[in-house]
This record gives sequence, structure tokens and C-alpha cells, in this order.
Amino acid sequence: MSRPALREFLTGCRDEAPLLLGAVPFGILYGISALAAGVPAWLAQLASAVVFAGAAQLVIVQMLAAGAGMVPTALTSGLLNLRHLLYSASMATYLGHLPRHWRMVLAYLLTDEAYAIAVLRYQARPPAEGPDLRHWYFLGAGFTLWSAWQLSTAFGLVFGAAIPPEWELDFAVPLTFIALLTLLLRERPGQAAALAAGAGALLLAGLPFKLGLVFAIVLGLAAGMWTASRLERVR
Repeated sequence: MSRPALREFLTGCRDEAPLLLGAVPFGILYGISALAAGVPAWLAQLASAVVFAGAAQLVIVQMLAAGAGMVPTALTSGLLNLRHLLYSASMATYLGHLPRHWRMVLAYLLTDEAYAIAVLRYQARPPAEGPDLRHWYFLGAGFTLWSAWQLSTAFGLVFGAAIPPEWELDFAVPLTFIALLTLLLRERPGQAAALAAGAGALLLAGLPFKLGLVFAIVLGLAAGMWTASRLERVR
């Protein structure tokens, strides 16, 4: 790794660090919830390493604890992760020139928090003279979050029973997404997605099994993708 690449990597680590304030309690909550749902500790930790999708992991263990079947659990988690299609489409413009092994690694690290940091870096600073090393920035941001997620999951699995109930770790989930929302609302596609999803969640709140949230996610994705495509055609 060259010195400029190392500098990009470390800058990505540094810029991702503030978002860990919400991600770490989120990971601890997942570890506690996994044990409460009867998931073996080794499998819960393996899921954090392989799946690496905080919201989906938490939804899966909560649905398992509630006795939901495999089909609704898989469908809900799949729909919840549809937002990554929008992330991928957004980042493809910047990463399409990279070798396949780089694109595979960065696709694995493409989470909400890593995307929020990396896309702002790409938008704010166009490539200067010389090679574009911003993918090292993305790698640093993603690696920082991945490491924190593994450690916080392990902490929840090992020490979760000793955490006082009054700590109310549930706050970490909305806190994490509120922090991301404040970053991504700078873009018109993000604004459109947030508006459509928020309106959909309010209007469809009465649907059973919390299906209103699922449809709100789909509406937000559709609005964001439509707005992004409109802006691209205008350019």
C-alpha cells in the first residue's frame, strides 16, 4: 500500500468513527436479541461476519423469537435490504473502473453507514491529478464499521446478560438511521426517498404485521431511484 493510499484508508477510518456511536449499541442489541431468540452464539457471530447487515440481522432474530416462519422472515429481510440496490446503483458510477476483486470487496462492505460516508467523499472531491485512490477511503470506512460490528456483536453475546435493562439499548437503531438521514438528505434522491418513505409509513401504519413499513421502504426506493434517473437525464 502506497503512502497516499494509506492516507485515504486512514481518513476513511477516521470519518466513519463518529457513526460508531450508534452502530456499536446496535451490534450489542443484536447479540442480546440473538441469544434471546435461541440462536447459538457461534451462529450469531458468524452471521455478523458473513451477512453483515445490521437491520436485517436484528429483524431476523426478532421474527424468529416471535415464532415467524422462514418464508415471511426471508421476505421481510429481503425487502428491508432492497435499499442496497439504490446504494449499488449510486456507487457504480464511481467504482465501475476498478478491478473485479476490488468491486467484490467493496460490495461486501456496502452498508448504510459506509455508503453515507463514501458517497459524500466521491461527490465532494473530484479526482485530482494522478490515480484516483478514493476506493481506499471507502475500504477504510467499511473496514472500520465491519470491525466495530464484529466486536459489538461479540460483546452482546458474552456480556449481554450483565447489561442493566434500564440502559435501553433499543435507542441505537433509530439513532443510527437518524444520523445517516442527516448525511444523505443533502442529495435530492435522498430527500425524495425520505419524503416518500415517511409519507408511506404514516399512511400505511394500520396494515397488519407492520407491512406498512415494508411498503414504505419500497416507495422510498422507487422515489429515490426515479429522482436519480431524472437528474441523470437532465445532465
